[in-house]
Formats: sequence, structure tokens, C-alpha cells
Amino acid sequence: MLSLSPHLILMQLPLLEAGQLIVVMGIAFIIITLIASTSRFHTMIQLSEDQLTTVDDCNDFFFIQVTRYLSKINRTASGFIVLVVQFQTDQADWRPVQEQLLQKLKNLIRSDCDKACLFREDCVAAIIDASEERLAEVVERTTRDLKQIVTGLPNVSVFRTGASCFPLHGLNTQMIIDTATDALEQADFESSLPLCIAPSPEQEEGTEEKSPSQEDLGEISREDKNAALDPLTGVLKPESVASYMRKYLAELRREKKPAVLLCIGINRIDNIISLHGETAADEVIAGVSRLVQKLTRNCDLIGRYHRDDFVVMAPCTLEEGEKISRRIREAIQKEVFLFEGKRLKASVGIGITAHPEHGRNLRDLFRGAYTALEIIRGWNTSSCLVYDPAQHSQKKINHEPTP
Repeated sequence: MLSLSPHLILMQLPLLEAGQLIVVMGIAFIIITLIASTSRFHTMIQLSEDQLTTVDDCNDFFFIQVTRYLSKINRTASGFIVLVVQFQTDQADWRPVQEQLLQKLKNLIRSDCDKACLFREDCVAAIIDASEERLAEVVERTTRDLKQIVTGLPNVSVFRTGASCFPLHGLNTQMIIDTATDALEQADFESSLPLCIAPSPEQEEGTEEKSPSQEDLGEISREDKNAALDPLTGVLKPESVASYMRKYLAELRREKKPAVLLCIGINRIDNIISLHGETAADEVIAGVSRLVQKLTRNCDLIGRYHRDDFVVMAPCTLEEGEKISRRIREAIQKEVFLFEGKRLKASVGIGITAHPEHGRNLRDLFRGAYTALEIIRGWNTSSCLVYDPAQHSQKKINHEPTP
């Protein structure tokens, strides 16, 4: 069969039809590109570090980790530091050396709130939970400690570090990483302390420097999360929460850490809608989200999975998870949400499951916690309930909750 190239086909069509064909082809190309990009993003979320086989995999994985820290910034004003470490070696195969240096870097940072990753083919990187005020202190100490360790590594000849921090050096993932790598290029391999910290952005002449507000940080950072955050609440949106939490649970399993899953449901949101309207309900939902973020830690992951329901994954024991739940429930019960001069009240029910006690995968943990939440809703009260497979597997039970 004779095949014609696209430009020959267009030459044989009337002008209007040719224009329509160009538009259709353009739209199709954009859709295919978006699908490929989204598929790539979710594939990277599912990968563990030992599955990162290419340099692009490592770079994408690092990008996603920085984005995850941005997604948590709505509940802390402290910010975080990105540290990039570049090394040189005489070895023909650089990857084993890179993995060896990564392990040494992991030993220098905190496992509960910091993250170290492979980056490029000649770098490792760390994301360190620390404020802008501690930037120089943290980077200098880490570089100095790393220098002592690297001296004893036969395969690493020299190294250097570059650093940036959020929000000082940028409000999106790419800007923060680019600033750190730009600083890296300014560092001297042969220096006694081979580091360079990105300088503060110069203040515009004749204008007073204004620190971005927490609301500004939340809005700007939301633009840079591959649509992972819910615009109303600032936490993971329903389409993203399962992928992120499945990956997070895999990390905790690999590190042999306990985990707790909380299903938090706002009670009687329909009553607020009928009395005060949809906008008032949104204000209450956003307010509850702010309290949940405030009362959890940076290492806890929060998502919204229904309009008025949230899910929290926290690396802690079941006992600690119950304490977190009670603290959240009591704080929300005391809070007053203001809307157009009206004082609105809300309460929540919280279903609780733990890993490994109630399951080893996200599906089982969520099913148990959501079942416990539905039981609380049946009681029509505000309470916290740990899922009990022996009693709650049928969901319908006839006793009242304990206070």
C-alpha cells in the first residue's frame, strides 16, 4: 500500500480541512505526551531505590523526593535543605562507588525525616529537614563529616558539595535543584572544605524584601507537584494519595518500622451544607485539614480521599497512633471555624489500623480503618476506634463506643 507523508496529505486537502487536521494532530500529540509523562511519574513513585537502573531513573526519583518535601511544607514554616555531593573516582564503573557514597551519606542524616538519593551518574543528594537559619551550619557540618569518611574510601579521590534551601532559593522543585547544582559548580574539589552554598537572591533595588507568607508558599508550591496536591486542603488529592502511601508503606516495611493508618471523617458535613451552604462546608473542611497538618509530624503523610474524609499514614506504634488520634479529635472538637461572621463547629471520627498488626499492604490497612470509621458514624458521635477483625469484620455492631 502506498503511504503518504503528513505534509503531502496536507497539500492535497482544502485549506480549511488541512487546518482542522493540523489541530487534531496537535491535540493528539499533547494527549500522548501527557499520558506518557503521567505514566512515567506514577511508575517512578512505585520504584524502590534498588530498581533505579538508569541515570534518568535516579534523577526522576530525586525530583519526586524533593516534590514530596514540598507537599509537606504546608504544615511547617521551617523549610528544607537540598545538598548535592559530586565525587570523582578512578574506577571504570562509577555506580558501585556512587552507591557506597550514598550509604555513607545516609549514615550522616536522620532516617526519620531526611532523605538521601542517587543523582546523575557522579552525584548523591540529600534532602534535609532544617530551616534557612541553619543552612550554613548543617551543610558545613555534613561536608566536614563526609570529608572524614571519604578519606577512608579507596575508590573516591575527591568530592565537593553544593546546597540550596526552600524557600530562600526557590518555590518549586526544579528551581531548588538547579540552584543547588549551580552552587556545586562553584565549589572547589581541592578546597579544605569543598562546599558552596547558593547565595541569597539579590533584593530588587528600591523595593523592600518581603518574605512569602505561608499561604503564598502553599499556593506556589502546589503548582509544582504534578497535580499531586488537593487545592482546597493542601494535602495529597484522592487521585494521588494511594500511590504515595503505597510507596511510603513499602519504605517503612523495608526499614522494618511500624506504621499506623488513620481514617479521619468529618461528622455531619451535610448539615453544614444544608444550613450554611457549600462554601461554608469547604471552609470547615480546609480548617480541619489545617489542624490535622498542625498536629502531625513532617514524616507523616496526609491525603484526602473523599470530600470530607482524610487519611494519615504515620511511622509509629499503634499506641502512639491512638494518642495522635485523640489529640486530633479533641483539637477539632474545641476549634471554632469562622465563615462570614458565623461560628461553625465540627467533630470527627477516626478509624485506626496498624502495620503489621492489621495488614501488610495499604488495601488491608485502609479497609480496616475505614470500617472502624463507618462504625463510629453509625454511633453518630465523635470517637476514635481501633479496628478489631474479630468484632468489626461484619461492620454492624450493637455496643456504644468507649469514651
